[in-house]
Amino acid sequence: MITASRGVFLMVVGTLALASSAAMISAIDGEPLSVAAWRCLLAVPMLLPLAIWELCRRTGQPRPSRRTLIGALIAGVALGVDYSFYNTSINMIGPGIATVLINVQIVILPLIAWALEGVRPMRQLALIIPLMLAGVALTAGALDLGGLQLTGVLAGLAAGTGYALYLAIIRRTAPRGPARSRPAPFTILSLVCLSAGITTALTATGLGRLEVPAGLNGWGAMLALAFVGQVLTYLCFNVAMTAISETASSTLMLLSAVFAVALAAVLFADIPSAWQLLGCAMIIAGAWWTAMAARKRAGGNAPPTLPADNSQQSQPHLPR
Repeated sequence: MITASRGVFLMVVGTLALASSAAMISAIDGEPLSVAAWRCLLAVPMLLPLAIWELCRRTGQPRPSRRTLIGALIAGVALGVDYSFYNTSINMIGPGIATVLINVQIVILPLIAWALEGVRPMRQLALIIPLMLAGVALTAGALDLGGLQLTGVLAGLAAGTGYALYLAIIRRTAPRGPARSRPAPFTILSLVCLSAGITTALTATGLGRLEVPAGLNGWGAMLALAFVGQVLTYLCFNVAMTAISETASSTLMLLSAVFAVALAAVLFADIPSAWQLLGCAMIIAGAWWTAMAARKRAGGNAPPTLPADNSQQSQPHLPR
């Protein structure tokens, strides 16, 4: 069992890796569907040893149910949608703002629960949603009509919606019962990546947009993205969450947006305006407010917020 301080350190490393993957996507500057496809497909053989190790350690314990496995494959389709729009948003408005916009999924999740199950969302959303929408408007450049980046922002919002659907499916197909009966997270993540990769690859092929990485540099960049964005990120998250609380983990995950904005400024000189920074701050504040309110509503014992954990709650991507 690792200590809480090491858990916090690993969580920060994971969020930095998540933000770095956005910068890597921006540097690759490839066709969004193709980048999403190769990112997921190349991650599968990297995750496979971890999945086999997890399953071998579960000797005498129940295997993942068919419902859970099918749920992971369906959720992978939603994640493929998320990655495709996310990559599009990065190419249009930069990795920093695109990563901030993903946080809108934290208010979409309770709305999905309301629509599907009749679970009324918390009252605070009546204030949080306008706050975040105002933040989105400022981030899009609403005060500068000449530089309005509506298409890129809409792609970012679509990515956040796709990620919310991914989380909703994962949680509704997760097994009930004690934690020891839950499937290994890397087994589920491997299936999700396989499904997302196949879905985006077939879509890109059907649209005539599938691009194969060129040469060693192209393949190297894709392999690095798959490792940093899928393996390193969620390895850190999974280990860290054995030592720190769900509230701490969800709050630390918001650092990915801060890191992404900072990296975009340092690496690409992509410096947001003061109004855009204010919009980013409003979105992050809304996500944090929602996470804290959800945990208070759940009596301070809400499940973790990470997709790889395969738990049920009212989250934040989490993600990415």
